[in-house]
Amino acid sequence: MKKLVPGAAVLLAMLLPGFILGGDKNPPKEPFYRRYLVAGNPLDAKILEQEKRVEANPSSANLRNDFGNLLAARRFPKEAREQYEAAMKLDRHYFLAPYNLGLLYETIGENGRAIGAYEKSVDRNRGFPPARFRLGRLYEKRGRQGKAIEQYTRALQIDPGMRDPKRNPLVVDTRLLDRVSLENYPRDLAAASMTADAVFADPARMRKVPMDRTLSSGDLEPAAPEAPAGAKPAGGPTPVRVIAPSTPARRPPPAPIRNLPPVVPAPTPELEVDTPQSTEPPAVVPTPDATVRLPVGAPPLGAPPRPIPTPESN
Repeated sequence: MKKLVPGAAVLLAMLLPGFILGGDKNPPKEPFYRRYLVAGNPLDAKILEQEKRVEANPSSANLRNDFGNLLAARRFPKEAREQYEAAMKLDRHYFLAPYNLGLLYETIGENGRAIGAYEKSVDRNRGFPPARFRLGRLYEKRGRQGKAIEQYTRALQIDPGMRDPKRNPLVVDTRLLDRVSLENYPRDLAAASMTADAVFADPARMRKVPMDRTLSSGDLEPAAPEAPAGAKPAGGPTPVRVIAPSTPARRPPPAPIRNLPPVVPAPTPELEVDTPQSTEPPAVVPTPDATVRLPVGAPPLGAPPRPIPTPESN
């Protein structure tokens, strides 16, 4: 027993420096992307700022999602995927991270993984039309037309504005839009005859979401209410106020001028009326030289009329 105690003491003395200095043998590695950042690059400066925010609050899914967007824009797909997956683990209902992860997989050509990411985004939020439309697009590319039409139909029901190529450039990439319109026709007809349409989850947040880029947490925040007139913002520079042209103020009517002679109205001119001329032929007036033939027994011209005999005179 006495021989074992010195041996144990020697062994402990040999292992103790290893325990004390063990952390120095494997120091934390510097992130891969950091060595390629360029001073003065605006995107690289944003990456460093977002990295500090994540270190200060590592449990925020929004911060990690936005950090992944910056890394993906800087062409660091592996590091961006790590941030998206961390955001998905922190919040089981967070649907932006799997959607952005699907965009990342599409960018590097891994459509199979992109489908899985979009399906996860749809499963976490069934009222999110961008994920449904992109999922339908990948289904269509793989020949799964039935499932593609189902996703297209649901996406356009939630956000009909996705039919506009200016709003959604991906709509020109599908050949199933006519069949999708037929699927939506009964519902659209019923909705038009009803007083109110069905209300989807958070329509103000889910509609009109940009389709041509990754989505950050600020894209789903409601618009800030307008400040009252004359109020100054809490911080930052004072915004420039643009005054639109308005109607000029009315001028007061001129004061009447006194001691003026009364205004005499001008006489109304008489109108000449043309009398219609008679269409009857003029009467023939006999002249003295004219010879007038009278019937036999008639009194001469100018003689008084003869009395008419009566029965008593006979």
